[in-house]
Amino acid sequence: MTCLYRSCSTNRVSREAAMFEYGPVLESDLPQVADVFAESFRDSVTHMFGDVVPLKAIEDLFRACLDSEPGCFHVARDESRVAGYIFAPSSTLRLWKIALLRGHVLRWIGRWIRGEYGFRMRPVGALMADKVGFMSSALTGGPYVDARILSVAVSPQYRGRGLGSALVQAGLDYLERRGVFRVRLEVRPANTPAVAMYTSFGFVEAGFTSDSQGKWMIMIRESRRPRRIEYGTGGDQRGIEG
Repeated sequence: MTCLYRSCSTNRVSREAAMFEYGPVLESDLPQVADVFAESFRDSVTHMFGDVVPLKAIEDLFRACLDSEPGCFHVARDESRVAGYIFAPSSTLRLWKIALLRGHVLRWIGRWIRGEYGFRMRPVGALMADKVGFMSSALTGGPYVDARILSVAVSPQYRGRGLGSALVQAGLDYLERRGVFRVRLEVRPANTPAVAMYTSFGFVEAGFTSDSQGKWMIMIRESRRPRRIEYGTGGDQRGIEG
Protein backbone atom coordinates (compact mmCIF):
# COMPACT_ATOMS: atom_id res chain seq x y z
CA MET A 1 0.00 0.00 0.00
CA THR A 2 1.29 3.44 -0.97
CA CYS A 3 -0.22 6.58 0.51
CA LEU A 4 0.61 10.26 0.25
CA TYR A 5 -1.74 11.35 3.01
CA ARG A 6 -1.71 11.48 6.79
CA SER A 7 -5.11 9.75 6.81
CA CYS A 8 -3.54 6.42 5.92
CA SER A 9 -1.72 6.24 9.24
CA THR A 10 -4.72 7.22 11.42
CA ASN A 11 -7.22 4.92 13.07
CA ARG A 12 -9.91 6.30 10.72
CA VAL A 13 -8.66 4.00 7.96
CA SER A 14 -9.86 0.42 8.20
CA ARG A 15 -7.50 -2.48 7.63
CA GLU A 16 -9.20 -3.22 4.31
CA ALA A 17 -9.03 0.43 3.16
CA ALA A 18 -5.33 0.52 4.03
CA MET A 19 -4.70 -2.11 1.35
CA PHE A 20 -5.46 0.42 -1.40
CA GLU A 21 -3.12 2.99 -2.94
CA TYR A 22 -4.08 6.64 -2.46
CA GLY A 23 -2.80 9.59 -4.45
CA PRO A 24 -3.62 12.51 -6.74
CA VAL A 25 -5.81 11.99 -9.79
CA LEU A 26 -3.89 11.71 -13.05
CA GLU A 27 -5.21 12.75 -16.46
CA SER A 28 -5.23 9.08 -17.43
CA ASP A 29 -7.53 8.30 -14.47
CA LEU A 30 -10.39 10.52 -15.68
CA PRO A 31 -12.24 7.91 -17.81
CA GLN A 32 -12.33 5.57 -14.80
CA VAL A 33 -13.37 8.41 -12.47
CA ALA A 34 -16.27 9.13 -14.85
CA ASP A 35 -17.22 5.44 -14.72
CA VAL A 36 -17.21 5.47 -10.90
CA PHE A 37 -19.41 8.58 -10.89
CA ALA A 38 -21.89 7.04 -13.36
CA GLU A 39 -22.04 3.79 -11.37
CA SER A 40 -22.38 5.52 -8.01
CA PHE A 41 -24.99 8.10 -9.01
CA ARG A 42 -26.94 6.04 -11.52
CA ASP A 43 -30.32 7.36 -10.31
CA SER A 44 -29.19 10.96 -10.79
CA VAL A 45 -27.72 10.23 -14.22
CA THR A 46 -30.92 8.48 -15.30
CA HIS A 47 -33.07 11.30 -13.90
CA MET A 48 -31.12 13.86 -15.91
CA PHE A 49 -30.24 11.99 -19.13
CA GLY A 50 -32.59 9.01 -19.38
CA ASP A 51 -31.02 5.95 -20.98
CA VAL A 52 -27.99 7.92 -22.18
CA VAL A 53 -24.92 7.74 -19.94
CA PRO A 54 -22.80 10.70 -21.14
CA LEU A 55 -19.44 9.42 -19.95
CA LYS A 56 -17.53 11.79 -22.25
CA ALA A 57 -19.35 14.81 -20.79
CA ILE A 58 -18.71 13.59 -17.23
CA GLU A 59 -15.03 13.05 -18.07
CA ASP A 60 -14.78 16.57 -19.52
CA LEU A 61 -16.38 18.01 -16.38
CA PHE A 62 -13.82 16.24 -14.21
CA ARG A 63 -11.05 17.47 -16.53
CA ALA A 64 -12.04 21.05 -15.63
CA CYS A 65 -12.02 20.06 -11.95
CA LEU A 66 -8.50 18.68 -12.30
CA ASP A 67 -7.38 21.82 -14.13
CA SER A 68 -8.80 24.12 -11.46
CA GLU A 69 -7.04 22.67 -8.41
CA PRO A 70 -5.09 19.45 -9.02
CA GLY A 71 -4.15 18.85 -5.40
CA CYS A 72 -7.73 18.57 -4.17
CA PHE A 73 -8.61 15.63 -6.45
CA HIS A 74 -7.67 12.25 -4.97
CA VAL A 75 -8.27 8.62 -5.90
CA ALA A 76 -8.06 5.22 -4.24
CA ARG A 77 -6.56 2.59 -6.54
CA ASP A 78 -6.69 -1.18 -6.57
CA GLU A 79 -3.56 -1.76 -8.65
CA SER A 80 -4.41 0.05 -11.92
CA ARG A 81 -8.16 0.31 -11.25
CA VAL A 82 -9.75 3.43 -9.72
CA ALA A 83 -11.88 2.24 -6.80
CA GLY A 84 -13.06 5.66 -5.63
CA TYR A 85 -12.34 9.38 -5.69
CA ILE A 86 -12.91 12.66 -3.88
CA PHE A 87 -12.94 16.21 -5.25
CA ALA A 88 -12.63 18.71 -2.39
CA PRO A 89 -11.62 22.16 -3.70
CA SER A 90 -10.54 24.94 -1.36
CA SER A 91 -12.34 27.41 -3.65
CA THR A 92 -15.45 26.66 -5.72
CA LEU A 93 -15.22 30.21 -7.06
CA ARG A 94 -11.82 29.37 -8.53
CA LEU A 95 -13.33 26.25 -10.14
CA TRP A 96 -15.94 28.31 -12.02
CA LYS A 97 -13.36 30.92 -13.02
CA ILE A 98 -11.03 28.28 -14.45
CA ALA A 99 -13.89 26.58 -16.30
CA LEU A 100 -14.71 29.89 -17.99
CA LEU A 101 -11.29 31.46 -18.49
CA ARG A 102 -9.47 28.35 -19.73
CA GLY A 103 -12.09 27.47 -22.32
CA HIS A 104 -13.69 24.44 -20.71
CA VAL A 105 -17.22 25.84 -20.98
CA LEU A 106 -16.73 26.71 -24.65
CA ARG A 107 -15.42 23.19 -25.34
CA TRP A 108 -18.44 21.68 -23.57
CA ILE A 109 -20.79 23.79 -25.70
CA GLY A 110 -18.95 22.92 -28.92
CA ARG A 111 -18.95 19.20 -28.22
CA TRP A 112 -22.63 19.26 -27.27
CA ILE A 113 -23.55 21.13 -30.49
CA ARG A 114 -21.57 18.59 -32.54
CA GLY A 115 -23.50 15.79 -30.87
CA GLU A 116 -20.46 14.27 -29.16
CA TYR A 117 -22.23 13.96 -25.79
CA GLY A 118 -25.31 12.18 -27.13
CA PHE A 119 -28.02 14.20 -25.38
CA ARG A 120 -30.32 16.97 -26.53
CA MET A 121 -31.65 20.23 -25.08
CA ARG A 122 -33.85 19.05 -22.20
CA PRO A 123 -30.99 17.82 -19.97
CA VAL A 124 -29.10 21.05 -20.66
CA GLY A 125 -32.00 23.16 -19.38
CA ALA A 126 -32.40 20.97 -16.30
CA LEU A 127 -28.67 21.10 -15.59
CA MET A 128 -28.61 24.88 -15.92
CA ALA A 129 -31.56 25.25 -13.55
CA ASP A 130 -29.92 22.96 -10.99
CA LYS A 131 -26.58 24.80 -11.20
CA VAL A 132 -28.26 28.19 -10.78
CA GLY A 133 -30.02 26.82 -7.71
CA PHE A 134 -26.76 25.38 -6.44
CA MET A 135 -24.96 28.72 -6.77
CA SER A 136 -27.87 30.56 -5.20
CA SER A 137 -27.88 28.24 -2.20
CA ALA A 138 -24.14 28.78 -1.81
CA LEU A 139 -24.82 32.48 -1.28
CA THR A 140 -28.07 32.29 0.68
CA GLY A 141 -28.11 28.86 2.33
CA GLY A 142 -26.44 29.74 5.62
CA PRO A 143 -22.90 31.09 6.05
CA TYR A 144 -20.90 31.39 2.84
CA VAL A 145 -18.28 28.63 2.58
CA ASP A 146 -16.01 28.53 -0.47
CA ALA A 147 -14.31 25.21 0.34
CA ARG A 148 -16.42 22.16 -0.48
CA ILE A 149 -16.48 18.45 -0.69
CA LEU A 150 -18.14 18.59 -4.11
CA SER A 151 -18.06 14.92 -5.04
CA VAL A 152 -16.97 11.68 -3.41
CA ALA A 153 -17.80 8.19 -4.64
CA VAL A 154 -16.71 4.59 -4.29
CA SER A 155 -17.36 2.01 -7.00
CA PRO A 156 -20.13 -0.38 -5.87
CA GLN A 157 -17.83 -3.39 -5.94
CA TYR A 158 -15.48 -1.75 -3.42
CA ARG A 159 -18.03 -0.50 -0.91
CA GLY A 160 -18.08 -1.68 2.69
CA ARG A 161 -14.30 -1.51 3.06
CA GLY A 162 -13.92 1.98 4.51
CA LEU A 163 -12.74 3.67 1.32
CA GLY A 164 -15.29 6.47 1.66
CA SER A 165 -13.93 7.47 5.07
CA ALA A 166 -10.33 7.21 3.87
CA LEU A 167 -11.06 9.47 0.90
CA VAL A 168 -12.94 12.04 3.00
CA GLN A 169 -10.01 12.13 5.42
CA ALA A 170 -7.61 12.62 2.50
CA GLY A 171 -9.71 15.55 1.27
CA LEU A 172 -9.86 17.13 4.72
CA ASP A 173 -6.11 16.64 5.17
CA TYR A 174 -5.51 18.52 1.92
CA LEU A 175 -7.81 21.37 2.95
CA GLU A 176 -6.11 21.59 6.34
CA ARG A 177 -2.73 21.94 4.65
CA ARG A 178 -4.25 24.76 2.60
CA GLY A 179 -5.27 26.59 5.74
CA VAL A 180 -8.99 25.94 5.29
CA PHE A 181 -10.95 25.82 8.54
CA ARG A 182 -14.55 25.72 7.26
CA VAL A 183 -15.84 23.14 4.76
CA ARG A 184 -19.30 22.61 3.30
CA LEU A 185 -20.99 19.73 1.52
CA GLU A 186 -24.47 18.70 0.40
CA VAL A 187 -25.88 15.21 0.90
CA ARG A 188 -29.28 13.65 0.29
CA PRO A 189 -31.04 13.36 3.68
CA ALA A 190 -32.16 9.83 2.80
CA ASN A 191 -28.53 8.75 2.36
CA THR A 192 -28.22 7.90 6.03
CA PRO A 193 -24.87 6.04 5.77
CA ALA A 194 -23.26 9.12 4.17
CA VAL A 195 -24.85 11.48 6.72
CA ALA A 196 -23.52 9.29 9.55
CA MET A 197 -20.04 9.23 8.02
CA TYR A 198 -19.91 12.99 7.60
CA THR A 199 -21.21 13.48 11.13
CA SER A 200 -18.36 11.31 12.41
CA PHE A 201 -15.95 13.80 10.81
CA GLY A 202 -17.53 16.72 12.64
CA PHE A 203 -19.96 17.96 9.97
CA VAL A 204 -23.22 19.33 11.32
CA GLU A 205 -26.54 20.11 9.65
CA ALA A 206 -26.73 23.75 8.53
CA GLY A 207 -29.91 23.91 6.46
CA PHE A 208 -31.40 22.53 3.26
CA THR A 209 -31.47 23.27 -0.44
CA SER A 210 -33.06 21.44 -3.36
CA ASP A 211 -32.76 20.68 -7.06
CA SER A 212 -34.94 18.97 -9.67
CA GLN A 213 -34.41 15.63 -7.95
CA GLY A 214 -35.30 16.67 -4.42
CA LYS A 215 -33.85 17.93 -1.17
CA TRP A 216 -30.20 18.25 -0.16
CA MET A 217 -29.00 18.61 3.43
CA ILE A 218 -26.28 21.26 3.85
CA MET A 219 -23.57 20.21 6.29
CA ILE A 220 -20.65 22.33 7.53
CA ARG A 221 -17.49 21.42 9.41
CA GLU A 222 -15.34 23.92 11.28
CA SER A 223 -11.88 23.09 12.56
CA ARG A 224 -10.21 24.76 15.50
CA ARG A 225 -7.27 26.62 14.00
CA PRO A 226 -7.84 28.78 10.91
CA ARG A 227 -4.73 29.42 8.85
CA ARG A 228 -3.96 31.62 5.88
CA ILE A 229 -4.54 30.09 2.44
CA GLU A 230 -1.68 30.32 -0.05
CA TYR A 231 -2.40 29.29 -3.60
CA GLY A 232 0.28 27.40 -5.50
CA THR A 233 0.51 26.03 -9.00
CA GLY A 234 1.69 22.43 -8.86
CA GLY A 235 0.71 18.89 -7.95
CA ASP A 236 -0.77 19.22 -4.50
CA GLN A 237 -0.69 23.00 -4.80
CA ARG A 238 1.93 22.14 -3.29
CA GLY A 239 1.29 21.10 -0.81
CA ILE A 240 -12.14 13.84 -6.71
CA GLU A 241 -22.41 14.38 -4.61
CA GLY A 242 -22.79 13.10 -1.27
